[in-house]
Amino acid sequence: MKLQSDDGVSNTQPGPSAEIVSEYLRKHLDFFEHNPDVLRDIELTHSSGDAVSLLERQVTVLRAENTRMKERFEQLVALATSNENLIKRIHQLALALMDAAGPEAIFATLTERLAQEFDADHVCTVVLANSAFVDAKLVPEFVGAQWSNRNLFTDVLSAKMPTCGEITRDQLVSILPNAEQANSSATILPLSGKSWDGLLIIISNDETRFRDDMGTDFLAYLGDIVSLIVDPWVARDKSDC
Repeated sequence: MKLQSDDGVSNTQPGPSAEIVSEYLRKHLDFFEHNPDVLRDIELTHSSGDAVSLLERQVTVLRAENTRMKERFEQLVALATSNENLIKRIHQLALALMDAAGPEAIFATLTERLAQEFDADHVCTVVLANSAFVDAKLVPEFVGAQWSNRNLFTDVLSAKMPTCGEITRDQLVSILPNAEQANSSATILPLSGKSWDGLLIIISNDETRFRDDMGTDFLAYLGDIVSLIVDPWVARDKSDC
């Protein structure tokens, strides 16, 4: 804006800031409706270099936003479908485990179903307690409370939360002594009862199968189910009775 002073010198004063203009337009949403000539005269530079009207730019922006919303919606539908299928598989696994007669059948069923339905290459269950009502030789999954490799899984056992991602070489060899040197991924589920704890370890030879950014809510649910089913077969101290 230019102003003429008394001495004839032209003084230039700054116009309203972009913030002031933006605030005004937001408060007067009908401005362009009452001033259509302004809307018609406004041109914006397109990425191609051509000038487009404000209305055309608005249509382009709305279309792009609509596309993003559609993609997000499709992602949410896919996630919901995946979660629904996962819940069904966990439910079927729970029924199969409850139908198993004794700890031998429980662990065999667990290994078989997780391999078939969850793409596991190896499934290892470690119960840090002694077995009850069955010969310990028949259930090597019961390793006793003083398991020598417990320190390798201290973080999971202490946090009582599943973890996903890379499994270390020491952890792998502790449960699979003949495991080959390879990059593997795993999900490690803590198990627990009144006087015992343990681990359910699901291993994949694909190092990207289980990632550290995966959700663990459903895995925690699976760990709770396995803990409840194994619990009756854990030997109790007299003080626990």
